[in-house]
Amino acid sequence: MNRVGDWGFSIGLWAIFWAFGNLDFTTVFSLAPFMNEELITVISICLLIAAMGKSAQIGLHTWLPDAMEGWFWALLKFHYMREHPETSWSTQVIRFNRRFLFKMRNLDLLGKIQEVGQSAGNQTLLFNDNGVGSSETTCETLKNIDQSSFPGRALQCHHLGLSLNNTFKYWFIGFTEGDGSFIINKNGYLEFKITQSSIDAQILFYIKKELGFGSVLVQDKKNKTHHFRVRDQKGILKLIEIFNGNLYTERKINQFKLWLEAFNKAYKTDICFISKVNHPTLENAWLSGFTDAEGCFTVSILKRSETYNQVQVRYILSQKGELELMTKIADVLGGKVSFLKDYNGYNMVVNLTKLHKVIGYFNKYGLKTKKYIHYFNWLKAYKLVMNKEHFNDEGLERVRNLMNKINKTKID
Repeated sequence: MNRVGDWGFSIGLWAIFWAFGNLDFTTVFSLAPFMNEELITVISICLLIAAMGKSAQIGLHTWLPDAMEGWFWALLKFHYMREHPETSWSTQVIRFNRRFLFKMRNLDLLGKIQEVGQSAGNQTLLFNDNGVGSSETTCETLKNIDQSSFPGRALQCHHLGLSLNNTFKYWFIGFTEGDGSFIINKNGYLEFKITQSSIDAQILFYIKKELGFGSVLVQDKKNKTHHFRVRDQKGILKLIEIFNGNLYTERKINQFKLWLEAFNKAYKTDICFISKVNHPTLENAWLSGFTDAEGCFTVSILKRSETYNQVQVRYILSQKGELELMTKIADVLGGKVSFLKDYNGYNMVVNLTKLHKVIGYFNKYGLKTKKYIHYFNWLKAYKLVMNKEHFNDEGLERVRNLMNKINKTKID
């Protein structure tokens, strides 16, 4: 009976991840109103079966009576347990525990509790009652932390105590360069915003969760869009720390520079703009974030003759302006840059024979929006073509089905 519950739980979780791209409660509950009602019903039934199996509800309850010992044996065990040294608590012990716990509440826990050898969790900073970094927390304090206690985290020593995973940090910068905005309104107030279609709003909740600040709200119910927004001084200051000197596109660098100048004017600060030329590389997640915002994976079938069909499998980045950056990305990936007159911008295209670098990169730095679904279908088509299976009718039909899946839904 428990296995029935396990199957319901597993199917329910996989269905949630497939539909929402996330298992975070906040993300799922926020996106649920926009999802297909039948899909939500199926997920709910699966989770209900899981709960029924684990709590022995009628229908899945048959194991429970066999597991019960009866009141007599339970009382007998309880009688003997009372005499065990581990369960005979005196008022003296209770008073000691209360004093011990009171003292522990006043300790700033960091790293490991040496007395009991138990991990204190993911505490990387000292916090006060408001959850804000303590005024006594200094860079020297952070340097003394054993960073091996926090695997996979990039502990950084800054005046704000901001600590981000490097993979997320570079992905976030790349995604912002495609879909983010540094906004200065008429009154001089500053705002940072990323807008997405509501169907892909889970990426905004993911960003909020990783950063630890900002808000995600419905921007336009009619057009079904959500946005991630930061308006407060402390949040904007943390964003400045992330972006200053780390942007790649000329357009966003200029936008950020004006934004920083407006911040200095509004809050009477003197933060220097860091002018730095960054070159695209396959050693960080910037290109993954930029692709989530501006890239696409395409498959097309061209009928060359009655007996021959050519299949094109391509990776494309599009951008207005930024010729120098697009050329550098092309050099790294083995692609070509072309100007599109009707788009008034540039396409960077990597064709079939040069795609091994692209695939190796995205296998290492995965996409985080629902564009990864397109990528996996695109990858299947790539493998079929590389194995020359598209030369027979069955293989060509499989490629066509994958192509239709990629082109079925447009992801902004």
